[in-house]
Amino acid sequence: MKHFSLSQRASPSGSAEHTPKAGRLPVVASASAAINDEGDAGSDSRLLNAEGQPPVQGNTADGWQSLLIGRVHWGAALGSMYLSSRALASATAAAGITFPSPLIGMFAILAVLASLTAVSEPTAERVAAAFDPALSWVQKWMPLFYVPSLVVLPLVLRGISGADLSKMLGIIAVGTVATLAATAQVAIVIRNIVKTEMQEAPVAKASPPFTKLHYWAWGAIGAAGLVTAAALPQYTQTATLAVLLAGTVGGYLIGTALPRGVQQVMHPLITCALVANLAAAALGAITGQGYEAALRAYLTKGFGGMGAGDYLMSFLPVVIFSFGFRIFGQRRLMVRHAPEIFGSTFASSAFSLGSTALACKALGLAPELARGLIPRSVTVALALPIAAQLQGNPSITAFAVVLTGLVGANFCQILLNKFGYKDAIVRGLATAGSAHGLGTAALARSEPEALPFCALAYAFIGIISTLLIALPPVRAGLLALTG
Repeated sequence: MKHFSLSQRASPSGSAEHTPKAGRLPVVASASAAINDEGDAGSDSRLLNAEGQPPVQGNTADGWQSLLIGRVHWGAALGSMYLSSRALASATAAAGITFPSPLIGMFAILAVLASLTAVSEPTAERVAAAFDPALSWVQKWMPLFYVPSLVVLPLVLRGISGADLSKMLGIIAVGTVATLAATAQVAIVIRNIVKTEMQEAPVAKASPPFTKLHYWAWGAIGAAGLVTAAALPQYTQTATLAVLLAGTVGGYLIGTALPRGVQQVMHPLITCALVANLAAAALGAITGQGYEAALRAYLTKGFGGMGAGDYLMSFLPVVIFSFGFRIFGQRRLMVRHAPEIFGSTFASSAFSLGSTALACKALGLAPELARGLIPRSVTVALALPIAAQLQGNPSITAFAVVLTGLVGANFCQILLNKFGYKDAIVRGLATAGSAHGLGTAALARSEPEALPFCALAYAFIGIISTLLIALPPVRAGLLALTG
């Protein structure tokens, strides 16, 4: 039987509900495609011909033909996933289904591939392999789609006192570390109890580095936007989109180019958010609208035209769809380690909810703030409904989820190394259990072999937490703890 490496097929705060208008999507998508190097057009960073082999040297026509075929393949795969996510979101909204449509899509992909496998495994593998170019692209840019909530944190933090903010930061920091360690240890304990023998997981290739073209292209887009905003006020809306999108993408590119030692202290997502905020400040100064107004235009959440952050977050459902393919690629390993996957995700959910409520009570945090903080380890799409059931502040919940993800993205790998957890299964489960989508995106960037386990934990912890809160005794207990 043919085995596929994670880099081929088995090569994530929540999902966005807003989707761009059809007329403007090609502008953003074409910009992404234009700066995308050959590593994003296929499963390897080489230029391949129609037969999957490098073109003969000197045959320029074959090279361009292969490049064109690769681009068409990439566009078709990514476009079908994007349009499917929009269609599913519309269908679930029309049906009154509140469960996040991206997770429905992820499980649907798994179900379809599993059904195909039962009929013809080679057919299922070919279908999954057809999406490899899109999966490679998603893996390369994944952290970028989670960052908009981090960019607008300055707006969220307004109105919170310094004392309350300090307490919340302490709970999130300590809680993230505790949840990380608890999830990892539970996975190890269950593995030892059921005596599952470890098998080495395939080591996937990390995404190829960004090229100079990425930097020049996004730098040019940002500069052109600033010039347009200054010279042609009638095009301010278009210029705003260009500047803020270029600031975000450019910030991420800069962050990934920093030395590894610097990145361990300041994660590329932090650099990305800082540069995006600098872009907003520059734009606000040039147009006269001010920094806050420019930042509000970055992520509108459906109020007015879509901003740069809305466009980026519209790809989050595609990210979650991609998890379905990653999980399918490691299905045998998943089945083998099912007890520790399910056991650790349940324990992680219960531990995070309970320990956060206890910490809030111990520090005397106000009930509205405490209840908003409880679902901090759950993807934002499910954390907000949980907070509503607990009568928490949704803005505080969004802040807590984003900050938890940021702490995890910056420190999970370092802490797992310090704690001595080395295998991909434990690292994936613990990272997603403590830091959901942002942690998953950060880990997948350097350890893509852990992504399938992150994906399962990411989904299951959100679902389990939702089910636990739906139980009256659990909900009543958490409400009593938080006053």
